[in-house]
Amino acid sequence: MTTTAQGIIDPLDFSDLFSREVGTGPKASFYVPTDVTGTKADRSATVLKNQINHAAERFHELGTSNGETESILSPIRELVSDSSYWRQQSRGLAIFAEAGFHSAVRIPIEVEQSVVVDSRFDVLPLVPVLESSGKCYILALAKNSVRLFDATRNAIEQLPLGSIPESFDEVVGDLPEQSLQFRAVGGGDAAFYGQGGTADTESMLTEKFIRAVGKAVGAELGTARSQPLVLASVAEYLPIFRKASPYPVIHDQVIPGSPEHSQPEDLRSAAWRLVNDSELARESVERDRAMSLVHNGKGSLDPAEIAHAGQEGRIDTLYLPRIGIRRQSADTYVLANDAVLSTIRTSASLRTLGDEDRPDEVIATFRY
Repeated sequence: MTTTAQGIIDPLDFSDLFSREVGTGPKASFYVPTDVTGTKADRSATVLKNQINHAAERFHELGTSNGETESILSPIRELVSDSSYWRQQSRGLAIFAEAGFHSAVRIPIEVEQSVVVDSRFDVLPLVPVLESSGKCYILALAKNSVRLFDATRNAIEQLPLGSIPESFDEVVGDLPEQSLQFRAVGGGDAAFYGQGGTADTESMLTEKFIRAVGKAVGAELGTARSQPLVLASVAEYLPIFRKASPYPVIHDQVIPGSPEHSQPEDLRSAAWRLVNDSELARESVERDRAMSLVHNGKGSLDPAEIAHAGQEGRIDTLYLPRIGIRRQSADTYVLANDAVLSTIRTSASLRTLGDEDRPDEVIATFRY
């Protein structure tokens, strides 16, 4: 469990969910809109209470006994009456239950309220937190603190710095006010700074600090990464940082101003505003490549064919619309859900595309 500006987020590890076998009995999937501030706690609890009643009816329709139905749903019922739980939420709540298994996960994405009882869990609303692309690093660079984050479109996590300096003082140490400083200049001469040279000395040491951080970031993250890094700092730091750091994908704009007191969620939002255009361009190239493979018989646009290929473990990459498949497109929704389950189980890649002109488009490229 992590506390962020997006509220309480549970570990987004759904491996237990995806390991559940089809054919072991009906499975219930609940999605509840929640509120980070807790002001709508009663409303969210009421939504879940009504969903449980609907799920019970559906279990009975599928032939599940009263006792087994209650055994499946009782852990979910306990949540309804836990007022403290509802005051500690994120933007959405996902709950899954079947005989001998239940999981409740607070997730950092908005969801539409729904309850599904079927032979498979409904995982399509989770796609934005499951996808294997759409990430950026954020480096919040201020003299008093250096912070490194890994951010998706929906969540942000602070990373350990490792060898990256934590602050200006760690690089240059405390500076006696009257000390005499120098640096090399052209022709092998030296320029000295004592009283009256404080501004130049400060500038020189600031550059030293930025260069040290830049080099350490390259060493810590590696130079072969394709994940963009966005710098949150005063604008003057960027050219120094870019020149010093071997990291290959540094965004050409900064999140401006000192980030010392910036909240992670604010940094995440600002970073994605900056990288969104380049990400959309990358997605366009990736979609074109996928469509080329489809036209060459190495992929498909047919949800039924894609779902079947998933069952055979043939999916290499599955592409779904970022806005989500509409539930009104019932057949496509069910088939796309099956494809996601297969994609995750077989360690294939899951991507989302932000093209709102194709709201129900499903694309898959095949391994063979």
